[in-house]
Formats: sequence, structure tokens, C-alpha cells
Amino acid sequence: MKLTKVLFIVVLLVSLTGCNLVNVIKMRYANDDLMPVWPEQNTQAVLKAFYEDAEKPYVEVSVNGIAGFRFLIDTGASMSYVIENEKTKRLNLNKGYSLSMSGWGDEEDSTLYQTKVDSLSLSGVRFDNVNMAFLQASKTLYFARPDQATFDGVIGHDILRHFSWLFDREANQVMISSLPYKPEGDENAIPFEVFFSKISIPVEVDFGNDQKVKQDFLIDTGSRHYAKVSAAYVNNRITLPGTTITAADFGLSGKTEHQRTTIPGLKIGTQLFSNVKINLIGPDDDEDENWVIGNALLNQQVSVIDYHSNILYLLPNEREPFHTKYNLTGLELRKILDGRFVLRYVMPDMAAAGLDFAEGDLIYEINGQPAKNISLLEWLTMAAKPGEIEICRSRENNQCISVKSEHIQGYSKP
Repeated sequence: MKLTKVLFIVVLLVSLTGCNLVNVIKMRYANDDLMPVWPEQNTQAVLKAFYEDAEKPYVEVSVNGIAGFRFLIDTGASMSYVIENEKTKRLNLNKGYSLSMSGWGDEEDSTLYQTKVDSLSLSGVRFDNVNMAFLQASKTLYFARPDQATFDGVIGHDILRHFSWLFDREANQVMISSLPYKPEGDENAIPFEVFFSKISIPVEVDFGNDQKVKQDFLIDTGSRHYAKVSAAYVNNRITLPGTTITAADFGLSGKTEHQRTTIPGLKIGTQLFSNVKINLIGPDDDEDENWVIGNALLNQQVSVIDYHSNILYLLPNEREPFHTKYNLTGLELRKILDGRFVLRYVMPDMAAAGLDFAEGDLIYEINGQPAKNISLLEWLTMAAKPGEIEICRSRENNQCISVKSEHIQGYSKP
């Protein structure tokens, strides 16, 4: 695995040419000397947290002394960046050198620019003179349209590495600490490695039919999914017992269509997660990359990512066992700034396929409720229940369409 990682870096560097290679390297190391400034005698800070956008954790951040910005906590991001929208325009940030960044997706990479902020503060814990990337919402295929940029930036590894992070979605809490986490005895402790600004843990995967493998998985709090698995590995080595469906995911390189299925389980440390939905991701010639644990799995218990001791702690939720949600409608919706949803993709194997929906449609009402009153998390809960949902979309004309969904044997139903 170590050799594979080294080869991955070589391939990545070869793929980055000229000035872009230099600029990417400059940005990756630009904040190596950063140190947090804590309020006197404090070692912990509770951040104002938001979890309503599906499964991802967001926190309130102050930039250059201006409060109220919402940033995504993303362990999959090597560097922190600001997203251009009406709120961040107030910062009057200068655009420096450009860099092309790839991510999930099979389309164009995103172009970002270097910028610098005087200060970045997390509930009073301050960083001064922070180099950040700057992403124009209108210039990336991560968003369907500029007003899909409903958050203001991303906190990446260059900031994350300074703290121990506690995530508790049930309590709507994110907390940081300047000290290593002290276990209370019931935690599932999994050491992680840091490589190229990413963190990874060992996981045992049960594909069914006595097909079990051990693999290193990246931890990605910026992913709304449960887990991603190398499509190349599965295609070459595994016979899947369940049903697969076609879906799509979106990242800094736009859209990637892929297959999804459900496997019997993942074992992380001492903890077994049963019946886990996985996304089969990546090119057909790369078996060792594209293994990822997403935040939909992490969110179902309290988790601690301790960068001081390089340990992931999971505190099992004894009140509610792990479960997987399925979008039975097949409509991939994302929020836009006015509260409506934009339709990003229609899954061809699910209930809405063949109905009069198209990518780019705006959804203004669901089951008689204005879309602005429905969070993305609430929508996914509705879409996970078999039955009938009335969804109203606007195009050149407005139309309300009834979507009748049911479980799919071998996918959402064992």
C-alpha cells in the first residue's frame, strides 16, 4: 500500500504541468507555519454547528473580523478555501496565482486562485495571515449554478491538523481542543495515518459470499455518503450478491456516474456496521485508490478525529443501531440560496425515471410544503420512505408530479 501511495503521488505530479504544479505545491505548504491563537487559558471551544445539509458538518467562522460565514469541515480537502458568493464578496479578497484542482468527477477540474486573509477565527480561536484558495462558484462544475453555493468556504487539512475535533450530530455540536482527547472507556479507538494531507484507517470489508478484504480507507467528512469503494477492485475480484443501481456524485471535477449497491458490512476497529450502501467509484485500472468512509456513516455516532494523537474515536449510539437510508425517488436534489432545490440528476433505475423531470429543474414544493421550509436532510428522510410524494417543479411551466417509490430487492431491501 505504501508503494501504491508513492506511485500515486508520482502520477499526480506528472499530471500537473508547468506553473500549475508549482502553484499546487506552494498552496499545499503555504500554511505550514500557522499556529492557532487561543483565548487565554482556554483549551476547548464549542463551535456553532449546522448539520441540516444532508450529512455534512458546517461551522460558523469569522473572516477578517466579520462573523457569520458558514464553512464545511472537510477532512478530504488538503487546503482551506473561500467560495465566491454574495456574502464573501464583502471580504474584497484579491486573486493571486491560479491552480487547477481535481476532485470527484469525470468532467473538468476546477480553477482556484490563491488569496490571503488577515484572520480566520473559530469561536475565538484565531489564525493570522492565512493563505487560502478562492473558488468562483460560476467557474466550477461542482455546482449546477452559482446560487447552489449555499456555504461560504471549506476548512481543510491545513487548519484541521491543529486540533482534536469532536462531532455530535444528535447534539448539533462540533468542538475543538488544543489537547489530545481523553477516552472515557467505551470508545472504539482506531489509529489513523496522515499521508499527503489525507487521513486513512484500516477497515475490513464484507462483500458477502465469504468475500472479505482488508483495505485502508480515507476519512472524508466532506462526503455525504456512507462509503466509497474502488470500482476497479470490485470489477476484477468480487462477485456482488446484491442489486446495483446507477447514480451520480459531484465534486471539484464535476459529475461522475457510478454504481451503488449494499454490502453485508464494514468492520472499523471493534465495531461492525451492517448492510452498508456503497458507491463503486473510480477508473477501471486503479484498485488501491477510491476507498472512502463518508460522513453519513460517521454521523450515526459521536466521533472524534484527534490530530494530536492520530486516532479516530467512535462512540457507538446505543439508542439507535446503525442504518442506511436510500433515496427511493431517484431525484438528486441540492439546495440553492432562495430555498428551492435544483435537480442535479435522475437515477435511471429508480422511481422518478421516465417521469417529466430533467437536470436543472427547480423544485419549489414537496407534498404541499414550500421547498424553502424543507432542509436537504428532511428531503432525504422523505425520499427514503416507500410511497407517493408529490413534487412540483418549475421550468418553462410549473408542474406537480406524483412519484411512487418502493424498495428495491437486493439494494434497499435485503
